[in-house]
Amino acid sequence: MITRERLVEEFALLDEKATLLASREVIPEEIRLYLIGGGNLALRGIKDATADVDVVVENVRVLGSLDEVLTNPSPELKVGPGVRVIYVKTVEHGYKVKLGAVSVYRKLDPEMRDFNMDVFVKRVLGGLTLSEGMKNRSVLPGEVEDFETLKVRLVSLEDIFLFKGVTSLGRAKDVDDLLRLLEHGVDFKVMLGELNHQRTIIEPERFEWLVGLLHEKAVILRKILAEKGLRSRALDKFIKELELSFV
Repeated sequence: MITRERLVEEFALLDEKATLLASREVIPEEIRLYLIGGGNLALRGIKDATADVDVVVENVRVLGSLDEVLTNPSPELKVGPGVRVIYVKTVEHGYKVKLGAVSVYRKLDPEMRDFNMDVFVKRVLGGLTLSEGMKNRSVLPGEVEDFETLKVRLVSLEDIFLFKGVTSLGRAKDVDDLLRLLEHGVDFKVMLGELNHQRTIIEPERFEWLVGLLHEKAVILRKILAEKGLRSRALDKFIKELELSFV
């Protein structure tokens, strides 16, 4: 599992390597990553650790630059305590407008176990698309704000809720994370606004299916709360709004 401390340490090494490459004009001076999923929650301290790190980039050019940072094996690119940071690409799917693209990288680290990173271009597995609203709501956490080249931004808790809310129903860990987000506090009005925007950029049938998943997850959350003798009026209202406006 990847802890908050490990996340910060690894991103710091990658920033150092990226800065070396940028100084040689191999890549641009800035690479912006949007951290979603468990890695985001771990960096915020909401979750102790995550199994892998999911990031979204804006386009294939940014993906190409990040790929250079992750996989370039040059011995001249030593960072930190004189080590080379090298990842192996284990999966790659080319960019398609309706699905986006994904590349999966693994760092083989015998001392600290593997560090897995899934990189999505614009759209996450044919689901939600990284929108201007999501980018505007994202924040630069203090732990990484001094990085020179690698800009690691955290999408909002509301947007994490949406990303995790449209995953398959079999992913129990996503339900657990959604409960964490509920406990921490989220603004459902922000989510409804983002859903209205996503409806304009996602294929109608696909959008209807994604909202159906989100609705089912929300109902599951309500049931779990009820079993604990708890109730969230905000969640109840959100479910009703989904039924009236989207489902």
